Order: sequence, then structure tokens, then C-alpha cells
Amino acid sequence: MTLHEKLAEARARLVVAEISQPEASLDVDLYARTILGWDRARLLSEQQDAAPDRLEPTLSEWIARRERREPSAYIIGVREFWGLDFAVTPAVLIPRPETEFIVEEALAVLRAPGPVRVADIGTGSGCVAVALAREVPGCRLVASDISVKALEVARANAARHGVADRIEFVATSYLDGVDGPFDVMTANPPYVKDGDKPALSPAVRHEPDVALFGGTEGLRDISGVLDTAVSKLSPGGWLVMEFGCGQEASVEALVHARPTLRLDHVRADLQGISRTAVIQKTPEAATR
Repeated sequence: MTLHEKLAEARARLVVAEISQPEASLDVDLYARTILGWDRARLLSEQQDAAPDRLEPTLSEWIARRERREPSAYIIGVREFWGLDFAVTPAVLIPRPETEFIVEEALAVLRAPGPVRVADIGTGSGCVAVALAREVPGCRLVASDISVKALEVARANAARHGVADRIEFVATSYLDGVDGPFDVMTANPPYVKDGDKPALSPAVRHEPDVALFGGTEGLRDISGVLDTAVSKLSPGGWLVMEFGCGQEASVEALVHARPTLRLDHVRADLQGISRTAVIQKTPEAATR
């Protein structure tokens, strides 16, 4: 059997499992390149050669997992974020492209004079904390998560990218028990409504509930992060936080309800959906 025939057979299995043809093609090519250690060019150039023996049994095992709608990132154990490869397991949320806006907006304030201490709340895989540590060598970070297993993944990613000495990982809710103040906080809190679980795609339902669901209205952890900003941000410091589709007005109201915070601006994603809030603790808060 040629490599082309082998991969076509694998794609057909995924299409029968109701995975779209384009997605099935991307998945199978990714699996083959990962198993073989090839780049795209070599995979294309060797399509008419015999399928390498070392594809199996791993390829069939991975296809079976994908047929059950397990995300490819969990299957191969890696997801790219900010140009870096991050290890991911079912203990952590899979990094999304839109979360890179948190990094972009945090860098905009971190590169101004002053901020040197950063907190990443709900760090998960550590993707935001590690990206910031790589981009700003002078900053030190605290990365928190309530999941001990998630913190194990995050620590490994920090070591992988050479920044473990500048990130303190803490098992806690928000920043409970962690001394402030911080110049910048980042957060991608759970913001899916509890009742929306049945509407999520089968792949997303493989991800940890604790990283997805934010209470009846999806605002429980957004509120918790804002309260943490009130208590742990330096006056004049910044919070950069992701929120869900349709939650912009609620986030604005929650910020307005906290007099020491002000909403500076909201960043939309590439689809035009409001996604990232940039919030400042007012300098006047120091005198209150």
C-alpha cells in the first residue's frame, strides 16, 4: 500500500465519523508528520512510495481516538501558541489563537516603564505566562491554578522554554494566599454558562469542566478575577482578561461596579467578536 492510499484510508474513517473532509485531511497529515518526524514537503514528495512500517500501530490508534472526537492536540500532546510548542493533556484547556490577544495587550503595558511583576490567573498549560516570560526577560511571574495536574503541565512547559526560574507556580483559587501587589494581571477564566454544556462540540467536551464553565451566567470567575484585581493590582496597574461571546456588556457593568477599576478598551478577535478586556486600576486608588 502506498503512503497516499494509507492516508486516504485514514481520512475516510474520519469522514465516516462525521468529521469534515478538510478537517480530516489536516488531522491525518498532522498525525503522519508527527509519527514519522517529517515536514509537509517530505510527506507530499513520498506519497507514491510504500507507506512506512513505523506508521503503525500509532496511526490507527490515533485515528480511533479522533473518531471519538478527542481533540488532535490531546492526541499528539502538543499545541502551538505564540510561535511556541506547548505540551497539553486533558488536564488543561487547549490554547486558542484568540488567547494570543491577551499576550499582545499585556506586552503593550509591560513594555512601558515600570511593570515588573505579573500574575497569570488560571494558567492552565502556562501558555500566557511562558509567552510573557519569553518576551519580557525582566519580569517575574506568579502563575496560579486550582488544578495540581494543570500546574504540572505548566511547569514542564516553562522548563521546556527556559523560563522556569522566573515563574512561581501556585496551587490556589485566583491569587488567594499570594502576596501582592502586581503590576499586570492576565486571566482567561472559565466563562461558558453551565447550561450551555450540551451545545458544545464533542471535541470541546473533552476539555476540563473546571477550565470551561463559569456558573449560571458564565460570570462567576470573571467576577472573581475582577475582585482579585481590586485587591492585588498596584494603583495604575493593568488586568488583561478574556471573556466570552456576548458578555461584553456584562463585563462593562461588572467593572463599573468596582470604583477602583476602569475599562480602558476591549479588543475584538479576527472575527470581530469582542474578546479581550483591558482594565486599569485607577492611580487614585492609592489614596482611597
